[in-house]
Amino acid sequence: MSPRLQRGLLIIAVLLTPFIVGLLFTYEILKIPFTTDMQNQISINYQESPRILPPDGAVPVQGLAIIPDEFPVNPIPADPVSLQRGKILYDIHCQLCHGEMGHGDGPLAKYFDRTPQNLTSSQITTEFDGAVYLTILNGFGQMPALYENLSPHETWDVVNYLHTLPARE
Repeated sequence: MSPRLQRGLLIIAVLLTPFIVGLLFTYEILKIPFTTDMQNQISINYQESPRILPPDGAVPVQGLAIIPDEFPVNPIPADPVSLQRGKILYDIHCQLCHGEMGHGDGPLAKYFDRTPQNLTSSQITTEFDGAVYLTILNGFGQMPALYENLSPHETWDVVNYLHTLPARE
């Protein structure tokens, strides 16, 4: 290397050394924080408070977001028109799995891991109408959610029709 090049590199090194040392001391003393959005937040585990409630009218994608304190009350009287609509809707949406009489013996029942629920059992008939309504809307287990297929009024018609199914003997 030529003496001129050595002298130039030495001058550059002497001029940059205070700058580099100053940066190192500044970082150690001032502790400049780098923004980390994920690190500086409140950690909330699954099903832990505080919880943000969904907006009114929101439709849950995967079942109930929050188990309600009170079940909805059936606003539709079980008149002949409601029962007739409920039977038609039951035949379209429910009969394939639950069977014609609701005993869980529909033509598709044999393809499930668990047989569909017997809708005339004492366990189901003693349920509140609101619980059955929410199960139809949101589904349960392998039962699909029918909120896209049935309006709330139609769902209550199906709930009314379920009360007319004869118990299995």
